[in-house]
Amino acid sequence: MVERRPDGSEVFRASWRGGTTWLAGTCLVLALLMATWATASDDAPAALWGFAVFFGALGLVLFRPLVSRLPVVQVGPQGVSGQLLRGHTVPWSDITDVGLQVVQGREVITLRLRAGSPLLAPTKPLIGGGLVRGLSLDPLRRDDRARATLAVMQAFRRHAGAQAQLAEQAAWQETLDHEAFDQRLRETTPSLWALHAVMALNVGVWLANLTDGLDPLRPATADLFRWGASSATAVVRDGELWRLLTATVLHGGLVHLALNMYALWIGGTQVARWFGNGQFLLIYWGSALAGASLSLHFAAQQAVSVGASGAVFGVLGALLAGVLQHRERIPKAVLTQLLTSQGLFVLFSLGQGFTRDGIDNAAHVGGLLAGATMGWLLVERVDPQASPAARRRGQGMSVAVVALAVSGLVWAAQPGVDHRQLFAEQGVLRQVLPAYQSAEQALLADIQAHRTGDMTRAQLVDTLRRIHMPAYQDLGEQLARASDTVSSDRLASLSVLQSGWLEIMVMEVNGVTDTVRAEARAGELLQAMQRARERLQARP
Repeated sequence: MVERRPDGSEVFRASWRGGTTWLAGTCLVLALLMATWATASDDAPAALWGFAVFFGALGLVLFRPLVSRLPVVQVGPQGVSGQLLRGHTVPWSDITDVGLQVVQGREVITLRLRAGSPLLAPTKPLIGGGLVRGLSLDPLRRDDRARATLAVMQAFRRHAGAQAQLAEQAAWQETLDHEAFDQRLRETTPSLWALHAVMALNVGVWLANLTDGLDPLRPATADLFRWGASSATAVVRDGELWRLLTATVLHGGLVHLALNMYALWIGGTQVARWFGNGQFLLIYWGSALAGASLSLHFAAQQAVSVGASGAVFGVLGALLAGVLQHRERIPKAVLTQLLTSQGLFVLFSLGQGFTRDGIDNAAHVGGLLAGATMGWLLVERVDPQASPAARRRGQGMSVAVVALAVSGLVWAAQPGVDHRQLFAEQGVLRQVLPAYQSAEQALLADIQAHRTGDMTRAQLVDTLRRIHMPAYQDLGEQLARASDTVSSDRLASLSVLQSGWLEIMVMEVNGVTDTVRAEARAGELLQAMQRARERLQARP
């Protein structure tokens, strides 16, 4: 909502249609649900109350602009004020520059105050400080955000006098520096063939997966393992070190591939220009190996690991390391943009990985650390004073560090789940188990028919001899062949059931079930079969 006052001031107030309403409501609903769970359940973790309080407080803070009498932004001839300035009006004489900052889709008007301004202390935010103050535009409607930004910019130019002219000149110079920096990077590395090559490789492998029959959205884990997914047991015990590389070009479906390639394009474009194509490949594959090696100690212990995310995080780590190392040579606008956008993306992605299942965050951390280390050691193309010898020295040190890290991680890793054995067992069970279940269902149906009088004993014996015994003998042959290639507790339990039923049927057909020894033997068989059935049901 916008209000125009007689003195020419414009007042922008929060709207229920603003960007924070749904977020505030979500936080309050989460707080209510967590509090209800913590109250109703004796088994609820103690930390649940802490989360309920946190989300409740966050929701109230986000709702505050909607019920507060203070406007989100008020701009006029005297200066600018707003809720985040705690109601104080900062005069234009105390403002040296204004701007608009967009971080992860959040729009914030920034005000740079002059050193020594008496309003620095009263307007200091709870977190941070310095000379910059921010006015978040999220509580406003979308149209009002653009109008508020324009009003602040125009009022600054109109009323700030010489300070506005200096700020405009600085902004223009910053734009020129930014364009010159980008132009120098493009001239230094005119072709990004290395980035295009690794992206084409990842997409090409996914297309090859499709031609082999893998599901485009959710490929089976066994199929990914067959194509080269990483598994601690396969790498450490079986010596299949090649999986550390092949796993990084495999993906768990189209969405997984698209997210990785998008992040790689955003960060890889900068890294390939900064470091050159050859050093980009060194960063990419070194980070991929480091991430896959660290994963052997975590995700790859229990599940197979795939994806280029370790390499992607390595590229982003190298970019951040290069930015920090050469921050004096980089235009301020470029520095701020990269640190805020890429830095926040890395932090958000790592935080999400630690809180969600199914994400190989060890690969992310390993790739990030390897990429940052190589980014610090390698000599960027933006450094014109570096000699060829210095570049070779940096490359040699990077290769040595990654090689030592990967070798140490692989050497220290322990085998986990035997995925080769597991998937072989699952393949056999998919063939044998349906046949066994069908045979057992038919057998139990005829036994029940005999008990209810719908089938005589002679008819039952004849059915056992002609139908059920041959079916169980055939199952026994299938299980024996499977046991020659796969050693499996589940197959062994299935063999106990098959042989037990077959022996009981032989006793019934031969008419020896009435003797004491036969009854005892039948009891032993039934007990063994019950234990085998329990083992089958206990395993996934």
